[in-house]
Amino acid sequence: MSGDIGTLRQFRPYINVVGAIMMMCWLLTNTVHAADVFDHPQTAEQLLNGPLSRPAAALRNAQVMRGTFTYKKYLKEIPQPLVSHGDFLFARDVGIDWHTRDPFDSDFVLTAKGMSQRDDGKLTLQMNASEQPAVQVVAHIFLSLLSLDVGALQNSFALSGWQQGKPGSETWQVGLRPTVSAIAAVFKEAIVSGDAQVQSLLLRDANGDRTEISFADVQYASSITAAERATLLNRAKTP
Repeated sequence: MSGDIGTLRQFRPYINVVGAIMMMCWLLTNTVHAADVFDHPQTAEQLLNGPLSRPAAALRNAQVMRGTFTYKKYLKEIPQPLVSHGDFLFARDVGIDWHTRDPFDSDFVLTAKGMSQRDDGKLTLQMNASEQPAVQVVAHIFLSLLSLDVGALQNSFALSGWQQGKPGSETWQVGLRPTVSAIAAVFKEAIVSGDAQVQSLLLRDANGDRTEISFADVQYASSITAAERATLLNRAKTP
């Protein structure tokens, strides 16, 4: 067990950054026929009027989303997946907090002002968006995904999607393939799926590795507390 935790610690920064990428994809869409979704290209408008209509309606008045996650990273050189569990907080127009609780404590925060990571309570990464323009680009993409701004995402991704089932009880998928080389270097394609809420996401890396994430206990709120806002903003920027 200690060897497994040591391996997970080695990949901790990668796990959390990819986790944040998946959080951005998360609000777009349980994986059902994953190979089929890319056979159905869609525009942003078609997605919002079709596969994303139910989650978009649920999110329309939500400023905050909270929930738990189970994260699995499949690496070609390791027979068993790296598994972690935790919780997340997304605040519209503020940022995201992706907090791994088990098997180690690691907290990744991203806002338009910057990003930070704390491992076992110690600061291990901090980047200010005003000093690192790339952080602004990443934050814009992440927050666009989380707020279902698929109109903005059309500039960086080829979108596809489909749904099945009776009206009001459909299951659906949305696929994203990067059209920007910098994003394509991070992942090859993403498939996010769900019903009334997002249930899971599959992320395939360019090197053949893959990531699977499932979400549970998702709750919406109309506002963020002052303490939560201060924590997000303070943690994500350099002093």
